[in-house]
This record gives sequence, C-alpha cells and structure tokens, in this order.
Amino acid sequence: MEKPVLQTQPSMLPFFDAAHAVNLLRGIHELRAERKFFDVTLCAEGKEFHCHRTVLAAASTYFRAMFAGTLRESVMDRVVLHEVSAELLGLLVDFCYTGHVTVTHDNVDLLLKTADLFQFPSVKEACCAFLEQRLDVSNCLEIQDFAEAYACRELAASARRFVLKNIVELAKSMDFERLSWKRLLEFVSDDGLCVDKEETAYQIAVRWVKADLQHRLHYWPELLQQVRLPFVRRFYLLAHVESSPLVYLSPACLQLVSEARSFQSYEYDRHDRPSHRMRPRPSTGLAEILVVVGGCDQDCDELVTVDCYNPQTGQWRYLAEFPDHLGGGYSIAALGNDIYVTGGSDGSRLYDCVWRYNSSVNEWTEVSPMLKAREYHSSCVLKGQLYVIASDSTERYDHTLDCWETLPPMPHPMDNCSTTACRGRLYAIGSLTGKDTMAIQCYNAESNRWSLVNSGELPPWSFAPKSMTLNGLIYFVRDDSAEVDVYNPQKKEWEKINPMTQVRTFYLVSFFLRCDHIYRCSVNFQRSKFSNFMSNPRNLEFLLRAKKFFTQILQVTASLDNGPFLPVKFCDRTFTYSVHRSMTYYKFLQIS
Repeated sequence: MEKPVLQTQPSMLPFFDAAHAVNLLRGIHELRAERKFFDVTLCAEGKEFHCHRTVLAAASTYFRAMFAGTLRESVMDRVVLHEVSAELLGLLVDFCYTGHVTVTHDNVDLLLKTADLFQFPSVKEACCAFLEQRLDVSNCLEIQDFAEAYACRELAASARRFVLKNIVELAKSMDFERLSWKRLLEFVSDDGLCVDKEETAYQIAVRWVKADLQHRLHYWPELLQQVRLPFVRRFYLLAHVESSPLVYLSPACLQLVSEARSFQSYEYDRHDRPSHRMRPRPSTGLAEILVVVGGCDQDCDELVTVDCYNPQTGQWRYLAEFPDHLGGGYSIAALGNDIYVTGGSDGSRLYDCVWRYNSSVNEWTEVSPMLKAREYHSSCVLKGQLYVIASDSTERYDHTLDCWETLPPMPHPMDNCSTTACRGRLYAIGSLTGKDTMAIQCYNAESNRWSLVNSGELPPWSFAPKSMTLNGLIYFVRDDSAEVDVYNPQKKEWEKINPMTQVRTFYLVSFFLRCDHIYRCSVNFQRSKFSNFMSNPRNLEFLLRAKKFFTQILQVTASLDNGPFLPVKFCDRTFTYSVHRSMTYYKFLQIS
C-alpha cells in the first residue's frame, strides 16, 4: 500500500505591516500625552518641554549628537537652550511626535532659521516651499539673499530665476538701485536675463551705475562687458551707447563698441575668438540655427528645399526654396546672417552664378557672378568677405560693393581642398595635384600672399579631411577614421583629442550657421578603402541605394588606369566615372 503524500507547508511567512510606522508614531504621541517615560526636559525662555531622548535623537541629528555622544548634556536631565524661542521650540518638539508643523507668514523666517540650527531638514524644506510660493517683485531679492545665507539651494535658484524673468519690472524699484555690485554682475551676465532686446540690458546697467555714480563708476567697464553689445541695433549703438559720456570717456568701453561694430559688419569670427558677448539671449528671439540646403531625397531625386533647425525650440521648418537648379559641385558658406551658394555644374556646364539667402526677408537673390565658373571648390569667410578657393584660382567677394576680385592662386595647386579661417588667415588642406602627398597652405589677406605652412609631419591622412575652426584651433575630421586631429597655428603644434564614437562618411561639419549640402560633392576615397567603406553598416542609408552603382565602379576599377570617362547608372540617372590613380581619388559627375 502506497504511503499518502504529505503536502509540505512553507517554513516561513514574511510579513510587513504598512501601518506600523504610523501606529508607532501615534503610540509615542500617546505616551507623551500621558506623561510616561520622560527622561529629559528642554527649557527655552523659562518654559519647559518634557521629552524622550530617543524621540528627539531620532528626529534630529542635532539632538542625536547632543544625547548620544560624550557631551555633558548626554547625562543631564534638564537642558537649557539659549538660541531659540519657546514658541519655535514647541513647534519643533510637536513635530518630533506628530510629523506636523504649521508654517505661516509670521513665523516662516524664524522657523526656517531654527530648523536649520537644530537640523530638521523636512521642516526647513516646508519653509522654503512656503517662501517660493510667495515670491514677488517686492521680496525676491531679499528671499534670494536669505536662501543663500541658509544654504537653501532650490529656493535660491527659484528666486534667481524669478529675478531674471522679472528684471525689467524689478529695475524700476528702489531695491534694485541698492543691489550689490556682485549681485548685479551675476544678473546682467546671465543668459537667462529676460529682456525683449539687448538695449534693455544696457539701460538696466546704466540705471544701476547712475544711482550712485560717484561710487560705482569704476565698476562700469566691467559691467558693460556683460552686455551683449553686438546684438544692440546699430542706430542705438551710435545714438545712445557710443555717444554716452560713460562710454566715450572710457577706452575699455570704446573697445567693446568697436568689437560690436566688427561683429555687425561680419569681420568678427566668434569661433576664432569666442566670447559670451557673441551669444544672443534667448529672450530676445535671436537664435543660432542650422540650415540644410539641397541634397537628395530617399529616391535620390535632387532637392531644392531649404530646411532650418532651431535648437532652442527643437523644431525644423522650411525656408524659401532655392530658386534654381542646384546641380552638383557647388559650395556654401555663411556670411553674417546670410548664406551664399557659389558655382557648381549640371554635368555638362559649369556655373559661375552666386546666390544669396537673405535671412531677414527669407528670400534668395542672385548677386554678381564669380569671375570664373567652377565646381568642386571651397568657400570660406574671413573678416567679412567671402573667399572662393580652387586648385587653379582664388577669388574674393565684397558683399558691400557686390563685386569680385581675383587673388593670387595657391602656389601649389591642390585637389578637393578643404578651407577654414583661423586667427585672421585662411588655411587650405588638400592633395597636391599630380602628387600623392598632402599639404597645408595659408593665405594672408594683409600681404595678399599664399604660403606653405610649416606644420611639421602631417597626420597619416588618406585624403583631405574636413576642416573647421573652434576657439582658435583648427580641427581636421577624417573620412575613413574616427580620429580627429587638432592644429594650433600660434604654437605650430599638433594636438590629440579623443576620437569620435564612430567613423563618418559623406558628412559635413560646422559650428555656426554653416549650411552645406549632402551627397552633392565629389566622392573621394582610395580604392583600398572602398570595401571597408561599403561594409560599414553605420554609413548613411543612402549607400544602400548606391550598392549597384558602386558594384559597377569596383568591377571596372581593376582593369582601368588613368582613362576614359565611363557611363554608369545610379537611381535611373547616368553618371560619368573616371579613374585617376595618380591623384588617388575617384570623381563622379552627373550628366543626365
């Protein structure tokens, strides 16, 4: 006969009483009401509060240190506290037993100070929340000072934000005129200062100085440095700023005005010489935006749309469409707030036309053409003028006169060069024509001369990297590597920075209103890099559509030397293809 199977019972049953903490606190409160087990008496202003050491020590680290350490109060039955009123001590003792406290307009200041002294953080937070709800123009400065004095970081930050948001109304009050120099400097230098235009920030600074001119005049040059004068309207800059005795009697202030004029005439490159004054305040409605011109859609059809992205709003929107056929091989550069598109071709004819996008009216207009039609060139801005650099020629455009002038060509022609402006000069990097070597050449506008840059041994570039300037340094980003090389023109030294997170191809780099096209540029890579380039799954989705196209290229490359142009099909379009091994690059031109 089989033995019956006995069902085993669990050996343990975890249990948690969610109401235990509340019941425990209620029980402690009842013991206090029944005056049971008291072991210490707190005294303030002659009034006594009978308590339990354990409760006080559990509620406050101040009392824990007093009773659990070696202080003499740890063995005393009666402790006299001199730093607190009887009323506030009673509120804190009641809080220890109930977890409740009432914050009012009359007691909030002293209660916060007492909670801070006796280390009741939750009571202190309640006081801060009460004060934050009652912020207004009449008390925001006082509350900020109070919050900082008692290390109430969130309250201080809230008060500061309130001040910045309401600075225009606050500047009309007497409290503003009594502001300390340090405090005012913090407000005027803050990006979050809420003014409708930068002229208002200037007026606020002037008002504070004139409130006590004799004692504050020496602060004025440093205070004016925090005003974003480059974004003050030109008329106001002349009629109200430069003509003010506060400014024209101070060489330092006149230098700031000169800097603003240089910025407004597009001669100041803020990436070459960065300054907080070149950064507009968000409240003025001015923003640095990213503009994308041309390219191809997912069906590889040419686009003439112009999109812009505002990082402040996180939104894309359309700008005026490009009015002409973009073709390929054109170059784009930003001059001030305008964009210039130069040259290009349709595969059979080179363009000399130049289009300007006027951001103030959202309109494209054609300006004077270049002196020579060209494609696959580079354009760059230096001291308010547009430069176009090609292997055989250099031109300069003056937007104020709408005219071009011929400049000396590079002494050593370079193919597919990349250019950037840095510290008042132009730098071009590319492959020397007919040679398998790279070089950097520099153009000095003052002497109107090109020269080779003695930069020492160049990094092991396979082909010309993209170049850009930031903080007076030139950054070179490679097409076939995550490495980024940095050159310091002043020290004539190369520096290393951390590599990018991944290899990028068919990319364009920019820091400010740099509006370049995608895909419509010469494709440069060594044959040895072809397979690795195509096998990289992180490359643009565009390459998926190009698979058959590149397959045709690879099939004919093995059997060709420098040779004829061959037609190949890509997305129902015909391109010409030619191998130029001596120049280590492949060039594609759309012809139909």
